[in-house]
Amino acid sequence: MKDIFRKSTSMKGFADVGTKSASDGDLQIINSMTRREFAADELYIFPVVCCDTRLDRDGDRFTKASLDDMAGIAKGVTVLFDHKWSAAGQTARLFKAEVRAAVDGESELLAWAYMPKNEQTQAVIDSIDAGILKEVSVGFAFKELQCSICKQDYYGGNCPHYRGREYDGQTAFTWISGVAEWYELSFVAVPAQPRAGVEKSFREKLDDEKLKSLRGDGQVKGLLEYLKSLGMEVKDDDHALSVVKEWKEKVDGAEKAASDLETTKAALKKAEDDLKAAQEQLKGAPDAALAAAGQKFFDETRNEIVRLGGMLGESTKSLEIIMKGVTDINALLEVKKDYEQRVNEKFPTTPQTSGAEVDLTKTASTAEINLKDYTV
Repeated sequence: MKDIFRKSTSMKGFADVGTKSASDGDLQIINSMTRREFAADELYIFPVVCCDTRLDRDGDRFTKASLDDMAGIAKGVTVLFDHKWSAAGQTARLFKAEVRAAVDGESELLAWAYMPKNEQTQAVIDSIDAGILKEVSVGFAFKELQCSICKQDYYGGNCPHYRGREYDGQTAFTWISGVAEWYELSFVAVPAQPRAGVEKSFREKLDDEKLKSLRGDGQVKGLLEYLKSLGMEVKDDDHALSVVKEWKEKVDGAEKAASDLETTKAALKKAEDDLKAAQEQLKGAPDAALAAAGQKFFDETRNEIVRLGGMLGESTKSLEIIMKGVTDINALLEVKKDYEQRVNEKFPTTPQTSGAEVDLTKTASTAEINLKDYTV
């Protein structure tokens, strides 16, 4: 943005710290800009509040960051009269600035200027001291002008708002977000003219273009006629635009409701699918009682193998650990069968002789009885 904006500070331009003599630090800064070194008594030093973060008459507000930008580039800014860019109009020059907090919580840009004391400047010095020269205006280029309602670029974006108008109880204004260049500081007449010279044509041109864009240029007249043809009482173009805006909001609301409905339908469909999948899984899942019975059979089979192993003299602890690793029922049954066979071989079944008639002579002659082979 290279076009110049000018903002005036009326009736409060000069700071309440009063004039003061140049300190050694001030002299060092000033003499870095002069061709010869000046002594303190050769210079007239005065502070001035250049601008602040309050809402001005144009519907603009500086952000604190913008004031910080200006403080950083204040050194060397020239002081003029009435924004007249001429060598003869140069009166003083800024040499430093800072952003300070005001009593109302806002921020102010306080700058200090100097001018040589001589016959040519004495009249200006007298006017400043007498309080005649006290209104100032800054000429600068902003980085962005942001709408307070939608936060978009006021001129270059899709901002649908117009500064000074009320939207849903809020009056639109613009934030000056960042200052790219600070061209000059001018003494101006009372009252301060916020739209003078070059700035007036530039700003009013932009405002006119924006207003035409918001109104649709020549389309507003046709809109008025159309609404009246529907039997509606329409006062003016602003009223017509507000009616269309209300219609658009209703359409947007209906479209959003339709979109939300589709989203809800999709969510319900997914929930139904998830429920069906869960039901299918439930059908294929084993009965809880059956699963418990199977687990019990596994445990009993393992315990029986451990018991049989103990009869064979094996370590029951080790066998118990080994059997826990066997998860296949068929393999477990094979192991059990093997252990039963080995136990039967080692401990054959004792014949039942009670109540039977036995030919002891014949038996004794057939084989010698070994009582160690029998257990009771």
